[in-house]
Amino acid sequence: MNDRIKNETRILWDKCFSEEDKRFVDFYFEKRYNEEDNIFIERDGKVVSALQLISYPFSYYGKTIGCAYISGACTDPDYRSQGLMNELIIKSLNKAKNNGACFAALIPASESLFNYYEGCNFVPTFDYSKIHIKKSQQSTVNGQQSSSVSVSVFDHESDSELFYQVYEYFNAKMRSRNCCIQHNEYDFGVITKDLELFDNHLLIAKYGDEICGLAFCYLRNGEIFIKDIFAESSAIFSDLITAATQISASESVSESVSINIIIPPVPGQKTHRLGMTRLIDAETMLRLYAISHPKLKIEISLVDSILPQNNGTYYINKGVLEKKDSIGSDVIDIEELTRALFGYHTESLPEKLKVFNNQAAFMSLMLD
Repeated sequence: MNDRIKNETRILWDKCFSEEDKRFVDFYFEKRYNEEDNIFIERDGKVVSALQLISYPFSYYGKTIGCAYISGACTDPDYRSQGLMNELIIKSLNKAKNNGACFAALIPASESLFNYYEGCNFVPTFDYSKIHIKKSQQSTVNGQQSSSVSVSVFDHESDSELFYQVYEYFNAKMRSRNCCIQHNEYDFGVITKDLELFDNHLLIAKYGDEICGLAFCYLRNGEIFIKDIFAESSAIFSDLITAATQISASESVSESVSINIIIPPVPGQKTHRLGMTRLIDAETMLRLYAISHPKLKIEISLVDSILPQNNGTYYINKGVLEKKDSIGSDVIDIEELTRALFGYHTESLPEKLKVFNNQAAFMSLMLD
């Protein structure tokens, strides 16, 4: 490993993310940093702009495809407004393409950065819905009586056999979600260790020896955030919420505060923007979409100003995709196609793309 590059990237983080807890940065560079994933630019003999390009599997209409997740994107304040981050992102997109990724994703650190990343053709595709429950009302969640399950706090270090059992349950539940970023076993270990590092909790509901629910609970500024939750019934869901409240009682969480539960976007309910996507391999994603939608018939002329290998005209008919290099007059841009393939509010797309299905694309537990 090139320790100089790693150390200089860490120094850059300390300069750009001074508000971050030092424990988290230490943890990130111990467990998540990877030299092969670190894309950087040097000026004046030092790293001045960097990001991590982390590979994640993504479930897409019954198949698993590659996602390149951009994490920790930052530029030294003394070197900003020189186009370095734009250069770095384009470099990352090309590397991700060579690594077999179909798209890149990221979570903007602030609302203003949504506009910034649009400059590299990223568009919002990942939303979430939120459930608010007052602590004083948690005992009547969904009007359910208590179930007969036991709820406990997971201890990553105490039981390796339980770790694999928990991961298998978690992985099965995640895999049941279409259009969802997945977490492998190593990544799940990082997630659980991150929870413990900051005295947060993974709650496990069990019926006998069988796992029947999980809740990833975080305490922030006196509030409870459940960043993902799985339960086999509404009663088990309610018991997990009750347990989260009881555990937080010793953490000085007031009775009036809400429990905030993050869930995949629910049609007809208010949603919140979370992540953005940039299509990398249009042909592969269109082919997979065509296979899973055999009744679809459409012609798409695509122009991509950054990744010209995506340019061309795509013909989909009876589950088969054909591509030609020529481009017709009715052109679709890469942002519109990205939204169509991820099913993101397709009702607001150009008329010909409204045939694509709306979807609830989701990402969670990304160490954001």
